[in-house]
Amino acid sequence: MSLEVFKKRLKDGSLSGIYLFCGQEDFLKDYYINQLRHAAVDETLKDFNYYYFEGKGIDLRQVEDAVESLPVMAERKLLVIKDSEIFKSPKAADKIFWENCLGDIPSYVCIAFYEKEIDKRSKLFNIIKKNGLILEFKFQKIVDLVNWVARVLKSYHKNMQKEDIYYFLQHCDAGMVGIKNEIDKLVHFAANKETISRKDIDAVCSRSVESRVFNMIDALMENKMQQAFQLLEDMKMLKEPVIKILSLLSKHYADLLKVKLLLEQGAGNEKIVSETGVPHFAVRKYIQQSYGFSIDRLHTILKECLKIDSDIKTGKINDWIALETFIVGYGVNKK
Repeated sequence: MSLEVFKKRLKDGSLSGIYLFCGQEDFLKDYYINQLRHAAVDETLKDFNYYYFEGKGIDLRQVEDAVESLPVMAERKLLVIKDSEIFKSPKAADKIFWENCLGDIPSYVCIAFYEKEIDKRSKLFNIIKKNGLILEFKFQKIVDLVNWVARVLKSYHKNMQKEDIYYFLQHCDAGMVGIKNEIDKLVHFAANKETISRKDIDAVCSRSVESRVFNMIDALMENKMQQAFQLLEDMKMLKEPVIKILSLLSKHYADLLKVKLLLEQGAGNEKIVSETGVPHFAVRKYIQQSYGFSIDRLHTILKECLKIDSDIKTGKINDWIALETFIVGYGVNKK
């Protein structure tokens, strides 16, 4: 809803006020804050009416001067404040300044905050919730990413089979910035081809930790322990965090449990997709893997994941030893 309001403001030109761009998806934050900048500030007068501040400890006197001075030959001026962390852990003086500032914004001023981490319980957040517009951009759902990849490829006069787009996304991290970089690599590699193939993806794209974990899980489900440990060793060489690998393993087993419970309720593939978020192309694999585990076994595995996570974080056990022990004892396909 907030995004629709923002788009309407862009169209109408009614852009004064306070905006908070937050969430994990940097690509969309960058895109829409650039839309705001182009709509709010005349490029020829940017040096007079556009102010950019980044990081903790910015000079608040400069911010105050920017807010109080009138725009030059324009209706408004824009201030962009990036990664200030004032919505997470502000200093007392900073908090007081921003509470006063945001409570009395001149009509000719537009302030846009660009933040990754926020505390939605903070007073500053609630001031913007009351007086401004909050735009939170989360990582996109797989179906939305598939459609977006297809559109980006079309802009390059390229295409890819839908199943191959799903396969491609398995190689990528969740963020659209990384996905776009991988698309650009593919487009360059397949410069003389209209259709990008799975073979091109394998030749060019970097495998994300999620992709490597997914392949390791496939090996575990098929009891291919040597292959699983080789993939684990690859991640160790790449210095992937054990906690992240364990989290992905835990999520996979949690999804298997959801699938198994839904199957017992007579759910079909579409119901499983909507309830679990498992992409269409992977449903059959999840269903097949779920047959290898009892519900009790999956509960036990998830409890062990939590215990190992706690033991690692409290220093009771070495992280890689803990992960390897878990895989030997719980990772394999045993009822």
